[in-house]
Amino acid sequence: MKKILSLIALVAVALTACETQQTGNKPAEVDPNLKIKLTSQSVMDFEAAGGEGVITYEFEDLTRANVAEAATAVDWIQNLTSAEEGKVTFTVAAYDGEEERSATVKVSYGEYSFQVMVKQKGMKHADVTFNATHLGGTYWGKYINTKGFNYFVILGDMQADHYQSKQDGATEYRFDIYSDTASSFNSTHRIPVGTYKLDHARSGNPGTIDGFKDNSYLFTPAYTTTAFADATLVVTEDSIIADVTFFDGSVHHIEYHGSTVMEDYIQNTYADVYPVSQYTSDININVTNGRINARYRGDHLGVGYDVWFIDMVAETNPYNGAYIILDLIVPKELGGFANLDGIVGEYKFHDENTTDYAYTIPVGRLRDDSLQLHAWYLWCVQSQVDMSQAAPMTSGTVKVTKNGSNDYTFEIDSTDDNGNRIVGTFQGTILDYQDQSCE
Repeated sequence: MKKILSLIALVAVALTACETQQTGNKPAEVDPNLKIKLTSQSVMDFEAAGGEGVITYEFEDLTRANVAEAATAVDWIQNLTSAEEGKVTFTVAAYDGEEERSATVKVSYGEYSFQVMVKQKGMKHADVTFNATHLGGTYWGKYINTKGFNYFVILGDMQADHYQSKQDGATEYRFDIYSDTASSFNSTHRIPVGTYKLDHARSGNPGTIDGFKDNSYLFTPAYTTTAFADATLVVTEDSIIADVTFFDGSVHHIEYHGSTVMEDYIQNTYADVYPVSQYTSDININVTNGRINARYRGDHLGVGYDVWFIDMVAETNPYNGAYIILDLIVPKELGGFANLDGIVGEYKFHDENTTDYAYTIPVGRLRDDSLQLHAWYLWCVQSQVDMSQAAPMTSGTVKVTKNGSNDYTFEIDSTDDNGNRIVGTFQGTILDYQDQSCE
């Protein structure tokens, strides 16, 4: 597959759709390991009259790139070209609308990219312009919502103090956003590049801002809070720009320039300590001669069926490698603890709405005290679970077959709660099985 340098302008506010225009020559194959870096401004401002724009970039080694193509999805960014290496040029058309408009420009080379925001003033100017000096907030991951990864973002003029109590004398614009990008486990948290729009329906979809009055609002030095009627938040590598409309019709323009890492981090959450899926790509399982433990727990879930708790690890003494846990639900008439072979069968994952529990596995989740329950792919290092490599299994199937004396194979075809596939086989021997039922 050819990897090319592309430039795409994405609409950041509601605009009339138009046909995509493309310019430039088709490039030759390029080095996929060559990193690209922005060298001009990440936010470009234009007056209503329009003008010429130039984006410059460089590569992080001496290899030279090829001339590439450029594309745009908006008709007011015109004459877009990347014909000259290290430079993208365009023109911004004149504008007679009242509201400011903006689009996000993405420049990419293989898997590497950066984004630039192009803004153009309208005939109507903001009632308030606020220059934020501090970026704070909290990363909630998917603990609250299973659609997008949740970041609570605070743009203010003082260091963020606490999620509940506000800093004395501070002005803070607070945005509860959702992204399709997870933050790294147990690390500093960077706000994902992208455009976010206020969503009063509170869908939690990536690219939205929660419109609930207690989640996204303005906090003032007078200790008042004011909800947003409408809002757009645009994040680049080194800037955050927001435009907020309130219910009284007033418009506030907020700008923050600097690192988009939440330096004023105000609350550790389960997303930091006990995350759900930390993966953004598929997981492949291929274990032979592994170690399997089986625990018979009777009607442990109170659904009228027996539960076998299975945990299996690639290596023991100490535990290392792939570590998988499953709650297998089987009919009671299979013989309970006296019949280990009762676990043989084909299982599907079920949620709380199921009515037939036979040969099912409850979806993986975290208990309130953060214990992993039901179905998880984990990783062990020196008998310690590495939660930075953890993923609950939330859909799919598991087939269990017996190969010989206490030798079993688990064929797993599942997905995690981030949509990644967890697929492969685990073959091993059950040497330790116990009756842990209370019956």
